[in-house]
Amino acid sequence: MAGRRACRERQRRRNLIPDAVIDQIRERVDVVAVIGRHMELKRSGRTWKGNCIFHGERTPSFHVYPEDKHFKCYGCGAYGDVFTFLQRLEGKEFPEVVRALAQEVGVEIPEAAEEDSAEARAKRKERNEILAASDAAARYWAARLASRFGASARAYLERRGVTEESVRRFRLGVAADAWNDLALRLKEKGIGVAALQRAGLLIERERDGGGTYDRFRNRLMFPIAAMDGQVIGFGGRALGDEQGAKYINTPETPLYKKSKVLYGLDLARETIRKTRSAVLVEGYFDVIGLHQVGVTGAVAVCGTALTPEHVELLSRCDCREVTVLFDGDVAGLAAPAKAAQALFPAGMAGKVAVLPSDAGKTDPDEYARANGRAGVDALLAAAVPLSEFLVDRAVERACGDRPREAALERKLAAVRELEAFVRMMPDGLARSVFEDMIARRLDLDPGALKAELSAERRRPGVPAPAQAGHPERPASVAPSRPTPSAGPARGGPSAHGRVRVLLPGPAADALALLAAFPDLGAVADEERLPQLLPPGPLADLARDLVRGPVALEDALARLSAGADEATIRRFRTLVGPGRPRPEEAERELRKAAVKATLERLDQEYGEALRRVTKAGSAAADGLDVTAQRLINQRRDLQRRLRSLERPG
Repeated sequence: MAGRRACRERQRRRNLIPDAVIDQIRERVDVVAVIGRHMELKRSGRTWKGNCIFHGERTPSFHVYPEDKHFKCYGCGAYGDVFTFLQRLEGKEFPEVVRALAQEVGVEIPEAAEEDSAEARAKRKERNEILAASDAAARYWAARLASRFGASARAYLERRGVTEESVRRFRLGVAADAWNDLALRLKEKGIGVAALQRAGLLIERERDGGGTYDRFRNRLMFPIAAMDGQVIGFGGRALGDEQGAKYINTPETPLYKKSKVLYGLDLARETIRKTRSAVLVEGYFDVIGLHQVGVTGAVAVCGTALTPEHVELLSRCDCREVTVLFDGDVAGLAAPAKAAQALFPAGMAGKVAVLPSDAGKTDPDEYARANGRAGVDALLAAAVPLSEFLVDRAVERACGDRPREAALERKLAAVRELEAFVRMMPDGLARSVFEDMIARRLDLDPGALKAELSAERRRPGVPAPAQAGHPERPASVAPSRPTPSAGPARGGPSAHGRVRVLLPGPAADALALLAAFPDLGAVADEERLPQLLPPGPLADLARDLVRGPVALEDALARLSAGADEATIRRFRTLVGPGRPRPEEAERELRKAAVKATLERLDQEYGEALRRVTKAGSAAADGLDVTAQRLINQRRDLQRRLRSLERPG
């Protein structure tokens, strides 16, 4: 409770919405009316109650208290005010929820606070313009599909078994077979060319006098929405016979990033919350087909493999299990292995349901049309755990149908294939059980297998456990050097008698990356890099780099005055031959900063343990609370580091 309040306070300060304004919005909002839009509420004395939307229940235990402006579920423990409710339901950040409710109840949020940067205002403006352009395009294309211009597209949808209700629910549309249709049609709606370009709907001409042309032409349009239902991108399927990709998507924009959006999640989220499970498919029609037969927890990736960001989105819906339901062809059978890369490290349960391929290629939407809800439910009920599926396939490929009698070389081949999946799992019970499963299937000694896999992780040239399974990881940032436990840095006299500071490896890496890429100043500031460095010249250098570029010669001179030779060599490498690619720089800097923070937490934890030993009790001076806080912070940082070290 206290942690939630502190988090919200940080969000308030960061986004500069005064407390008085937030309180005014809370007072004006009818909490019963807002929550009642999303779930049925009935009066019960001085409160209103209903079946909790955050967990499946048949007996109402969710109560709204209009006088105190808060809600409480006595079934799952969900609690908070109207802002908390919408944050949890829609997956939005606190400031977004506040601004939306402020507009609804007529409270003006001051935009020109002294600290409110021009950059922040520009980003808000850009976001609003992209949302307006995307919404207007979706409405126009939907209207066009319903008109005489959409006859051929409607006929195609009918052949695919898409109902009129699904057309409306998924807001399907059709783009004109013209090069300059969209801008002309939306101009009267007040949507300018620049906004359409930022939304990825227009492409700038490189010749023929400049100008723009429509990205989507003669295509069936699938609006892609964020969790709150706002359209942020599109997928388009070709309707003609012209050359080109069958499907194209909106390019990456400030709002649409395919690794962070799931098609259909806005419509599936309530089912996912109630069942705590999701069905993952590959295409737009797959989602629509499954929803049509009542499997409304289906979502799809948008032209990419499942990512940690996708898993995080599902986690916000209280999803505990993902069933992968892809085609029964070769490409579809590769999907579970890709999904494991995101599910295993996150600790989320996975299952695999394979569509039958004996009658040729079968898609989930075709299977749903042919077999209905009962057939899909039976297929999902027969799904096998993801770990078991991966083991069975690897063992079958390497050893055939009699793995226990297979030659040693065959068994080792299966182990090598499964080794990457073992390393994806966090250390602990899950990895141990997975290793035991492999040992049983191959008739190997479990202890010997674990020792073999541990030796493989320690062998030179094999990634360490935190980086395992990701050979794509850039080698520009070396593993951190051990840090002395007595403090964040230590030093020795130089040839001139000056004390030189031995920087922790990750902190030195982060400082070098910031010097090499000055435009990452805001990232370094967000990661609190100056606070991770020893007080003095090096922290001052980091602060100056955060404020703006510093010439590399000057940065090296200032570093040479205060750092040891090993740190200086490392710095020179990262700003020179070991410099990462620009597109990798931000991730590398964040990884280095997180590692440096972890080292500092380890030092604080060690100091706390020494104090506990000296005091003879963890309760003395609140040391038990301090130790638990450090453990929680370290766990969160390790989770974040694993996410940063995954490719994509």
